[in-house]
Amino acid sequence: MAEQPSLQHSSILPRQPKPSIIDDLFDLTASRDLDDMLGKALRMTIRIMGAEAGSILFQAQPPRTIQSGAFRQEAVARVEQWEEVISKRLQETDWNISAPASLPISVVTLASNRLVLVNVPLLRDTKVVGSLSIVLPPGSKLDENQRSLVTRIAKGLGQIASLIADLELAHRRLHQFSVFYDVGQALVTTFDIGKLLVEVMELATNLIDAGAASIMLIDEERDELVFKVSHGGSNQVLRQQRIPLDEGIAGWVARHGRPVIANNARSDTRFSHRVDVRTGFLTQSIAAVPLEFKGRIIGVMEALNKYSGLGFNQEDVKLMTSIATQAAIAIENARLYEQLRQERDHIVRVQEDSRQELAHSLKTGPIQLLSAISMGLDHLERLSGTANPEVVQNEIGALRNLVYQATRDAHNMLFELLPVILEVRGLAMACEQYVNQLRRTEKFTVHFNSIPEKVNFSSKVAGTIFAIIREAIDNITCHANAENVWLSLGVKRNRFIVTIRDDGQGFDINKADDTSGAQGAFGILSMRERAASIQAELRIESRSKAPDQGTIVQLIMPWTPKNINAVLQ
Repeated sequence: MAEQPSLQHSSILPRQPKPSIIDDLFDLTASRDLDDMLGKALRMTIRIMGAEAGSILFQAQPPRTIQSGAFRQEAVARVEQWEEVISKRLQETDWNISAPASLPISVVTLASNRLVLVNVPLLRDTKVVGSLSIVLPPGSKLDENQRSLVTRIAKGLGQIASLIADLELAHRRLHQFSVFYDVGQALVTTFDIGKLLVEVMELATNLIDAGAASIMLIDEERDELVFKVSHGGSNQVLRQQRIPLDEGIAGWVARHGRPVIANNARSDTRFSHRVDVRTGFLTQSIAAVPLEFKGRIIGVMEALNKYSGLGFNQEDVKLMTSIATQAAIAIENARLYEQLRQERDHIVRVQEDSRQELAHSLKTGPIQLLSAISMGLDHLERLSGTANPEVVQNEIGALRNLVYQATRDAHNMLFELLPVILEVRGLAMACEQYVNQLRRTEKFTVHFNSIPEKVNFSSKVAGTIFAIIREAIDNITCHANAENVWLSLGVKRNRFIVTIRDDGQGFDINKADDTSGAQGAFGILSMRERAASIQAELRIESRSKAPDQGTIVQLIMPWTPKNINAVLQ
């Protein structure tokens, strides 16, 4: 019986099949990274076409150029020339091919080494989005089958690359929106604006891929830009540096309120070398956008030195504008918060000073007089049964004088109790608030005209002016029976004039000037004394008959430029 041969395991492994075009296409569609996909696609094309080398240009943001294989020098120069022409055309205009079934294919045979160079556009539908170039070995020919194959590859690569680029852009936008949301939430809920803006500048630098970024705010008093925060570069040196508003690209943006891209900054006529000289920072490219709040330019955001050799673009400007919009809101919120905090602290100090001053005035004035009146009444009670009438009358006269003095002191104290807004916001705002109060509580109609400038009188002078206004209005309320009251603050011929006019019943000035102690006469006397204390003139005219029935009170004092306060920054 013949012996059956024994089976032995072969030590030779079966040959692995070469990857098919279907496998390659599945691999490409599974890619989520554009550069990775383009590299795989180029290597696949070189293998399928039997080429020596190849190059893909894809007009994304930023544009991609991928090369693979062993390029010979002559072939590299020709391929790069093709790609430069195509890239320039795609940057300038949309390039569409109406009949994509037959793509235009460029074929060149190099005389020096008979290499065959092939270039075909990459398509997304009918739109050209780049190009595919391959280098075939010497003596090769591109037959119809190969033309059809390279055309199909170009169409497929254009579609896949465009979809992956869209996906990358969507992810990038989603990340940016997420970051913007987080930044926006932080900007509107925190008042540690310095720390937060530094973080925002770091964000802007990373998103835009820049070497440095900074925020400059306008100092309107000095007509300068001040570096507020910065990230990257010489950020410690830049802080608090100043440049005039009429200097540099940032100054131009601040004056004109429009963004600027200068990818060759040193050749731009608006560029200033002063900051570079101070900091040692070498500026090569600049993107700058205005910081705008409610139509007013408050500063500039600037990014420097884009790492990509292509420089800054409109997409960068859009990102910067979004960040700048939120930063401007945050800066103004922080300014308002700081202003309110200072006003609050000032109000607390003013109220405490007023309380202490009132307590002191009461102790040294009316309280002492009331004590003297009380003791005088006790003495008068003891005298009433035994003393002769003349002594009693003298004692009553003395008490009457004490009562008059107490009344006068109390009236003066009321005169000096001024609203806190007078200290905080000035005379014009105090008058406006007072007029609003009168409109809510009085029957007559109040007409108010003020001046646009913030009147910067000292506290004493402003307080005296306001007290005179209030005394005049009180007299109208108690005695005039008016239907209309006009209050105006104005400047005429270097004089500051306050006018209080009514259409009431009027009165006899001569009788009112009698200082016998009547309330109306006492009010007029007080106004005259107060006006004299600030070297102002008080004029009073009154008529009790039509057509000019009513009273006019005018306070007139010198006006100089120092009375005008600069607008608060």
